[in-house]
Amino acid sequence: MTRTNMNFPVGYFTFHEDQGLNFQMNRFYTYGAFTYDEMMDIGKRIDSFEQWISVFMSEGEHAERGGETLKAAICFRAAQFYTLSGEKDESGRSLKHVLYDRCVDLFNSYFFNTYPGLKLVRIPFENYELPVYYSVCDDAKGTIVIHGGYDSICQDFLMMVPYFMELHYNIYFFEGPGQGEVLMHHDARMTTEWEHCTGAVLDHFGLNDVTLIGISLGGYLATRAAAYDKRISRLVMYDLIYDFYGAILNKMGSFGKVFDYLTRHPRNILWKSLNKKFDQKYFTKWLLLQGYSIYDNIHTPCEYFNHIRKYNTREISKMVTQDTLVLAGAADLYTVFYRDQLDALVNARSVTGRLFTAEENADHHCQVGNMGLLLDTISGWLEEINNGQKSRAYGRKTR
Repeated sequence: MTRTNMNFPVGYFTFHEDQGLNFQMNRFYTYGAFTYDEMMDIGKRIDSFEQWISVFMSEGEHAERGGETLKAAICFRAAQFYTLSGEKDESGRSLKHVLYDRCVDLFNSYFFNTYPGLKLVRIPFENYELPVYYSVCDDAKGTIVIHGGYDSICQDFLMMVPYFMELHYNIYFFEGPGQGEVLMHHDARMTTEWEHCTGAVLDHFGLNDVTLIGISLGGYLATRAAAYDKRISRLVMYDLIYDFYGAILNKMGSFGKVFDYLTRHPRNILWKSLNKKFDQKYFTKWLLLQGYSIYDNIHTPCEYFNHIRKYNTREISKMVTQDTLVLAGAADLYTVFYRDQLDALVNARSVTGRLFTAEENADHHCQVGNMGLLLDTISGWLEEINNGQKSRAYGRKTR
């Protein structure tokens, strides 16, 4: 398998005792802009979500003054991530939007200066525009199209572009409704009908016979696009989202059945106390406000959880006819449906499943902890497919 010169840190570390904050810290560590000791020091200074925001904003200011553009971008993105939708800065502007613009400007400065072959264009779609980062080369091995998922910005995974650039692929990374610039600048909300925005990208660039990679909730979105648009020849679920709502219920354990009953009875008296508890905790308040801003016409917890039922591949999986790579981390809550997803792809040209483990430092969502292994797995699979070595290998795939 062809390898690139890019290096990503390997390891999933305990930077913070809170599992959610620790996952995000490991995610931002993946870029390689922080040393282990720097991230450990940051973790020791954070004991609340409010402190998370202030510490990362302070670190971002310091990094920007020191000319550390990528580190500054990551810090402002980290602060932006946990900022509550609707919160204002001292000037009365949306703090989430201000931090978004600042981190994106810094990310763009870093990527465009570091990778001269990378370009950005905005293409028409409905009554707004979709941003597309892209790079093309002579004698390309093939064409890869990438998009993110829930509450994502493409800069979170833009390192994938130079990785595939080095391997001589034409690469396109776009944001659709509910994501990044499309949400923050146009207030365009997420839709399940992802084939439309994906099709707009393929139309604009005249693309055919492409590999589509969907990241996180993009595992569902890309599957939906592949089910309806056969210009997509290869599909990568990075990672699988077979049942968004069902995975969350499963995580609740025995309370899941009770909660499922309540979502089907929005006028149940228990919602009053549940809504109050959701609003009292920063994390659940943040989570729901994220959902209210990403999805259209969603205003209550009950409406939110009922809405995400739509994000499942149960019915559309049988419409997938492409070569398909299903990725999953052993510790990820969505992996409970790993076998179901594999079995549901009854009409796919080929199906390859790859379950990443703790021993590989890749068992968490989106393989945070070993981005290099993740990318090598995708590129290795593409080489096998392109060389005609198609397989239907379920379970952990070794190469």
